[in-house]
Amino acid sequence: MSHEVFSKRIKELRITHGLTTRMMAEKIGVTNAAISYYENGKREPTLSIILAYSKYFGVTLDYLLGLSDEPLRKKEWLNENTKS
Repeated sequence: MSHEVFSKRIKELRITHGLTTRMMAEKIGVTNAAISYYENGKREPTLSIILAYSKYFGVTLDYLLGLSDEPLRKKEWLNENTKS
């Protein structure tokens, strides 16, 4: 996992959704300091924390981990982008 990509993406998602670090911490059940550490690349999150981010924001693990630049699974992405 690229800490840089993960850190950047979770911060962007949090800000885009209008959440403070404190609000994000409450949503996924960690401390405010932990959110700051994850976003600054100073601490590696557990799998359960990565899953919590994925579920909360509705993005794939591949996206969070930098393995894909598409935040949604291909089928979901197609459905989202073909609605009229």
